[in-house]
Amino acid sequence: MNTSNEGILLMLDSNGYISQILFNNLSISNSNNQMSISPKAGSLFSSLFRDEDLQRVLSFLVDIKSKSASFGWELFLKENYCSLPVSFGGAILENRIMVFGSFSTVDFSRFFSGMMVINNEQTEHIRKLEKERLKSLNSKSADSVLMFDELTRLNNDLVNMQRELSKKNHELAELNKLKNQFIGMAAHDLRSPLGNILNFCEFIEEEPENLSSDQKEFISTIDSLATFMLNMVNELLDVTSIEQGEINLSKNDYDLITCINRVVYLNKSLADRKNIKINTPTFPQQLIVNIDKSKIEQVLTNLLTNAIKYSFPESIVDILIHQQADEVAVSIRDHGQGIKSDELRLLFKPFQKTSTQATAGEKSIGLGLFIVKRIVEAHGGKITAESILNSGTTFTFTLPTK
Repeated sequence: MNTSNEGILLMLDSNGYISQILFNNLSISNSNNQMSISPKAGSLFSSLFRDEDLQRVLSFLVDIKSKSASFGWELFLKENYCSLPVSFGGAILENRIMVFGSFSTVDFSRFFSGMMVINNEQTEHIRKLEKERLKSLNSKSADSVLMFDELTRLNNDLVNMQRELSKKNHELAELNKLKNQFIGMAAHDLRSPLGNILNFCEFIEEEPENLSSDQKEFISTIDSLATFMLNMVNELLDVTSIEQGEINLSKNDYDLITCINRVVYLNKSLADRKNIKINTPTFPQQLIVNIDKSKIEQVLTNLLTNAIKYSFPESIVDILIHQQADEVAVSIRDHGQGIKSDELRLLFKPFQKTSTQATAGEKSIGLGLFIVKRIVEAHGGKITAESILNSGTTFTFTLPTK
């Protein structure tokens, strides 16, 4: 297949109709015959092209009108059965559109030398536009090289940063692992002597007649502080296990009502110290759920003691149950100080505390609700908190029943 090095030059009106054929020596030749391209004045420029290329032809003309010149459009003519495109360019010239094409963009320079039928001003105008196009392409090419080099450099920097970050993450993971091991060992070593202190306090308190009032107060203080320390140690052990992904559940079917009543009974003395009444739910039948009994009792204990801790003396704490189709919701509601709305987000984060203070100076390290949330989620449930300042707070957790 051979193609001529000549080309075609047409003038179009503003609507895309061919108004003048300035030059046409565009033809296709092969071993059998030579086929000429024969545009007609008065016909649409787009009629020269295959139907599937019409959209690109229209885009070419629009591009010329919007930019005053456009180059490098490869379009397929109807007669061009050789599957080779013709490279077209065009420019606005005296309110008309001049379009020119050849089988190669390189042919433009040869094509210009043979266009003697066009006046020098038109030829120079086209050459100027082509020169500007080539200059623009060279500039874009240089800019592209610089951009590619810069992107390559940035990509290499990013890869190095990712490697360094991965290394640091690995180091942090190892340090966190060592930290958890240390906390676990320290907590285990502390739990035993604290338990012994509490046992000795209990033995001494069994014979109060041998104690003076000051001694009784000292023993009570020791008992209170040791209990707080033991609870803190247990919470640290729980957090360490949680961070290591070790929430091991031993689940069986239990009556949730029985669990609630047991927790209320064990914490009644704490409520009695502040004359707080605990309203428990009245449920006509057992409410069987598949749970780790000790873990859910830990959840209930934490929420109930929190409600007592932040409630005023002579107030009420309500425990409510809402049974739904596939889950049960347990709510523990106090009528205490409430929590500021912008502090609710801190509740379930480790070592976070709100500005709300316990009404009797009870202490906390801010781990209980974090542990509660993880235990509830390990059971497939959710926990939420709602609060109105100076009116009270309600914690609600759900457990699946199916």
